[in-house]
Amino acid sequence: MSDGPTERLYHRTARPPWREILGRRWSAAQDWSLVLRDTAGDYFVLGHRGDPDDPDAQVPVFSEAPAPGVRGDYTDVFRVDATEHVDTKAIGLPTVYGTESVDLWVSWWVHDPVSVVRARAVHGWHLVRTHLASALRDLAEAQAVTGNGLGAPEIMHHLGAPQRLEETGLSYRVFDVRLRESDEELLLGRAESEGVRYSWTPSRRGEFEFCLQALHAGPASLAALWLLRHPDQVSQVLDWAVDHRELLSPPRTDWQEELATLLGTLTDQERKEISYLLRDRISALGRQVPDMAG
Repeated sequence: MSDGPTERLYHRTARPPWREILGRRWSAAQDWSLVLRDTAGDYFVLGHRGDPDDPDAQVPVFSEAPAPGVRGDYTDVFRVDATEHVDTKAIGLPTVYGTESVDLWVSWWVHDPVSVVRARAVHGWHLVRTHLASALRDLAEAQAVTGNGLGAPEIMHHLGAPQRLEETGLSYRVFDVRLRESDEELLLGRAESEGVRYSWTPSRRGEFEFCLQALHAGPASLAALWLLRHPDQVSQVLDWAVDHRELLSPPRTDWQEELATLLGTLTDQERKEISYLLRDRISALGRQVPDMAG
């Protein structure tokens, strides 16, 4: 599961065409198809055509190439891989936390063996990967135009169904999106320095609630969230915490200090009235109070 070339999708056989035809007809294997080309340049095919889970797999999807006859005058015979392949594509999705690294798990296969041979599609994953990257960029641009975000639900909605590469006879679909830990990725959307244009959708409700709680918790929670996303910046976060102690631990005053501050703002008349009230209260408790006459 890499971006490099894989095994060839087809190869030319050395045996006589009639032997290949009989061998394919008698074979119970479903992992390869036979494509033949005659002297006139016409193509013929025996074997699997269509999608892997298609009940009508023997019916061609695009190519109308007929089945070959044993006595035909054929110049080339090819065996084409008919198995379903699985590979991954690394991408970076923009989120409110920064760029999220994920792997797209992609299933791909040959739906038309004749088109594969005609297009000389030797390495199928390279062609699928290129088409997938283009489709993702188009999807990201379309989401940005409508003001919506691009995430796993959007990718699965648009690319979860079979995508056909008609000219090369290949098909693929994205069947899963998983978090990954690698820097080798295709970056989609805006760079972090430009800010992330992101809109909340029902699928992002959990992320919205989490961010809302982090904001309510204050600077300490936000600093912890930043450290979680950037564990290599511990020293910078510590320096920031030291320089902004008043944000992380704001100074507290008890009620006595607040009351003293309030008393300092009163007028002489207001302080005198409060003194009388306080004297009467203390006297009622049975305590001796100073004489305030004069």
